[in-house]
Amino acid sequence: MATQKPAESKVFLVTFFSKKVTPYFPTRAGWRQALRMTLAALLAYFSTDLIGLHHGYWAVITTLIIVQGSLGATIAAGISRMAGTAAGAVMGGLGVLLLRLDTTVPEWLVLLIVIIPLALMASRPLFKLAPLSGALVLLLAGTGDMAFALSRVTEIGFGTVIGVLVALVVLPERATAILIEHCAAILEQLGAFAENVLAIGETPARDAITTKIGAAFAQIHGDLTEVQNERGARLLRSDPFPERLTRHLQRLRTDVSIVGRAMSLTPGQKPYPDLAAAIRSQFDSRASALRRRAPVTPSAPAMLDVPAESPLGFALATLQRELVELDDILNQWSASRHHGLIEPATLPTTPPT
Repeated sequence: MATQKPAESKVFLVTFFSKKVTPYFPTRAGWRQALRMTLAALLAYFSTDLIGLHHGYWAVITTLIIVQGSLGATIAAGISRMAGTAAGAVMGGLGVLLLRLDTTVPEWLVLLIVIIPLALMASRPLFKLAPLSGALVLLLAGTGDMAFALSRVTEIGFGTVIGVLVALVVLPERATAILIEHCAAILEQLGAFAENVLAIGETPARDAITTKIGAAFAQIHGDLTEVQNERGARLLRSDPFPERLTRHLQRLRTDVSIVGRAMSLTPGQKPYPDLAAAIRSQFDSRASALRRRAPVTPSAPAMLDVPAESPLGFALATLQRELVELDDILNQWSASRHHGLIEPATLPTTPPT
């Protein structure tokens, strides 16, 4: 027993670090984003100093705010930053003009007049920074130079341009690539869920998989928004694949849930471990093909000894048809990439959790 203790300690340490420590380490995608943010901030700092902007720190702050994990998210953040700043600068500038025209008007009243409409505009994500910008322009400019508002808009616009250019040029992360990785992770989770219900696995494990699937679908909805941002900026060719893929994953999610319901309808239903492993393998192979941008190799339907006329047999047959349709979608997309219908992108190296 004494000779086993060092080995047991080593296993414990490896398990502890892999589960408790490693998740907090930056991924390669995280390091790339940190590099983009650092370069954008430095470029903004030296550029504003070179061209003589008086408040160049606004450009630096803007780059740190808008540089995101993907190009699409960076574009969205830049547009929001510019729109909020412009709206706040206009309203704040009007407030400053009012103070200059009538010095008897109390500043708190002007602040109220400026902030109320901006706060109403902030209910829209595009203008969420408008109240802050308006208050800063009004409070910092005071009754002084009206050029302050215009200067701030210029500096933030300058920082936005630098941030987007750095995100476009320095190790760019396209939203399509991130979407594909999240979709591949969903396929793996759906396979794990199907394996659990068919093998009558533990309920807590099934609930954990369901939670992960829900979180992953929330991620891809955000990814689609970022893909649309890149299309709107004409940085990505129009291609229906992202929408087709996500819609089909929703259908597969429903089909897998129906398989689980069919298993629960029959009291004393026996487990199907071989069938569970086969279904899991089908999902995993498609996830792998999606990550590799490779065609899907057709596989035989996994039915085994399930009666076709039973609820479970019907559910499995529907699931198999949806998997075949998924093969068509993936194979069409794989072929289209060789004809320039979708932009190549760099995949994140670490799958999402």
